[in-house]
Amino acid sequence: MSIFPKMMLSGTNLFRKLSGHMNLMENGTPKKSNKKASSRIMRRNISYLIIFSLMSSLIMLREFSLERFLGFFLICALLYSIYYGDIIRYSPKYMREQKLLLLLGILMVGTLASGWLFDYLTASLSIGLSYLPAETAKYILPIPAGALLVTLLFDFHTALLFSFITALLTGVWLSDATITLYFFIGSLIASFSVIRCKKRSDLLRAGIFVSGINIFSVLILLLFSGNIHADTAVSPIVAASFSGLGVAAIVSITLPVLEYIFKITTDISLLELLDLNQPLMKNLMITAPGTYHHSIIVGNLVEASAEAVGVNPLLARVSAYYHDIGKIKMPEYFVENQA
Repeated sequence: MSIFPKMMLSGTNLFRKLSGHMNLMENGTPKKSNKKASSRIMRRNISYLIIFSLMSSLIMLREFSLERFLGFFLICALLYSIYYGDIIRYSPKYMREQKLLLLLGILMVGTLASGWLFDYLTASLSIGLSYLPAETAKYILPIPAGALLVTLLFDFHTALLFSFITALLTGVWLSDATITLYFFIGSLIASFSVIRCKKRSDLLRAGIFVSGINIFSVLILLLFSGNIHADTAVSPIVAASFSGLGVAAIVSITLPVLEYIFKITTDISLLELLDLNQPLMKNLMITAPGTYHHSIIVGNLVEASAEAVGVNPLLARVSAYYHDIGKIKMPEYFVENQA
């Protein structure tokens, strides 16, 4: 049999398989399985919502009271449900991976837990330190760290609503409406400062920005309350300045751990791959110098093009650096290495 009849026969068999698949879709068998899968995913997500709402409520509960616990739980469940709906509407890609929703819930609870821990430590220290009053220690809580991590691990839109929810829950937990505005502004600045994170020092820069905006916010709140005096403004300003540094430290420590556990590639990971001292890049430079120089030039061109069209320039540059890495095996087969 010639090759043309063979191709015709293969095409006919493929068409029959596709037709059978379409018939199955019409009969409803795959649709039922899809419905079962959707139902299973929905039950899983609802269980996540309940678990994280319970955990958040326990963190926010300063002293046990069934009424307050139920109130906190309903507030958390309502806000998390709104957040879940926003993700379905604007970021459906995160719904396909269970680990991403799990990570988002962990970050939400972890942000509140870190705030609780810092509040407990500062409250304990304020007993013996007269220059750190308990009423001003709240300004040092590293709540913006959660929004910064969400921006790096997910995207800015996801971090935007995350910032609002964590700031609102912190205000409810501390029974202070003005602190909600303080943490929301700090979280927004933290997210804005790492939208295009190109080097590790950007995390420290983000912390400095958070400290600056926190100091400005504290001055506004003190002015609004009529308590802006030299003797009352010093401790809140000091606490606000240390808040940003705490945010930078927490993110620098936790980000590599979360990347490793959840197998997520952030811009920080891409920066490590861009290091020309990587063993693989050194091997390419020695074994296939022509391919190495070609990859560097293509990387520069691709990065400029990516910035022009508004996509991730770091990812584009890394892809260009490693797109010909297989030429290490037989470099002499390629013309750029034959000179």
